[in-house]
This record gives sequence, structure tokens and C-alpha cells, in this order.
Amino acid sequence: MPRIRFETADREVTFPEGDEVNLLRVAIRHECGIPFRCASGNCGTDRVRVLHGADQLLPARRRERDRLGELYEQGYRLACQTYVAGDVTVAWDPDQREMEASGKVYDRLRQVWLAKDDTAGSPGSDG
Repeated sequence: MPRIRFETADREVTFPEGDEVNLLRVAIRHECGIPFRCASGNCGTDRVRVLHGADQLLPARRRERDRLGELYEQGYRLACQTYVAGDVTVAWDPDQREMEASGKVYDRLRQVWLAKDDTAGSPGSDG
């Protein structure tokens, strides 16, 4: 059975061979302690450094790469956006906070927020 080692929490979780599991979902289900906030790839709070097994992760989508910027090139992934297919070891800073939005990602998020009404139920709002 493949295993995910959560180095910071000193925990290991196995999953069935042939499955592709979401890293954050597994961490939450097994109380492994990855910090998270939005669980949608926007805040960056759930960033983890892949210490071993990067080749066992499904490729990152552009949104994740854009959000992480240079951290992606340094071996980081967003747990909420990462699917695992085999043995992997990850770690994170236990005092981790959300990332500041900047550049293209910030501009996109700003456009989305500005395009919506502030009040739920107003004409043109999503609420």
C-alpha cells in the first residue's frame, strides 16, 4: 500500500494501491495537522514542501503554480490542490499563515471580488 508521510506531524497514512488521493483531505481525515483556511487554492495556507516522492504527485495545474510562484520551483505544493498516487513525504512550517496575494494571482482575485456585490441577495450578486 502506498503511504503518505506527514513529517511535521510525525504521522503516516496508507491508502489503497491504484487510488489518487487528495493530500489535504487525507490530512484532515487522519488529523495530520496541515494548516488550511480556504481549501480552494486561493490562500496558500496549506503549502507543503515535498521531501520525497514528487514523481508520485499528479502534475500541478496552472492555478497552483501561479499561486506558489517561486515556491513551486523549490518543491512546494498546495495540499488542497495536490493528488497523490504513491509514496510521498511532505513537511510544513507549523506556524504557517496564508500567503500574501501578489502579481497575477492578486489581480485575478481582486477582479473576482470587485465583480461581485458586497451584499448577499442584491441584484447581480451570487448570494
